[in-house]
Amino acid sequence: MIIEVEGNMVSAEWLKRTEIFGELDEARLTTLLSQSVVKSYSERESIFFQEDEATHLYILIKGAVDLTVKTQEKIDFMTSKIEKEGAVFGTASLMEPFRYNVSAICLKPSEVLVLDALLIRRRMEDDPRIGMEIMKKLASIYFNRLNSMRAGITNLFKMLKMKTP
Repeated sequence: MIIEVEGNMVSAEWLKRTEIFGELDEARLTTLLSQSVVKSYSERESIFFQEDEATHLYILIKGAVDLTVKTQEKIDFMTSKIEKEGAVFGTASLMEPFRYNVSAICLKPSEVLVLDALLIRRRMEDDPRIGMEIMKKLASIYFNRLNSMRAGITNLFKMLKMKTP
């Protein structure tokens, strides 16, 4: 199965090259793809909001998406910028309590593959080895984004420290 998006092919082979599905065979990838849809979003359009029920996993085809956290003080704090083809977001859809822990807003017009998270979770339960591989990839994504955020905060504090007399 192949989905075409403005000249870009979204196939099982493409899905295998994404951040998360490298360990799945073509049959499983085709099943996931058959239950997926490609959506277009405009600049500044929200894909989902922090605390919404997390029902879908998203994979960037093209564009850029800002992931932000709203603090208790109601201030948006950017945590990650997703702009690499094949980057995954909405990963909270695969982990309890199945609520998005960030909001996703497009920084420019974007094309996104939208996958049914319940289908993925069922496949993970049916094949624990695949489930473990997906969870290892999720952990890696989280740690990489956390380290990136920490580096950004450290740099911000350094800049603020330099500006104070």
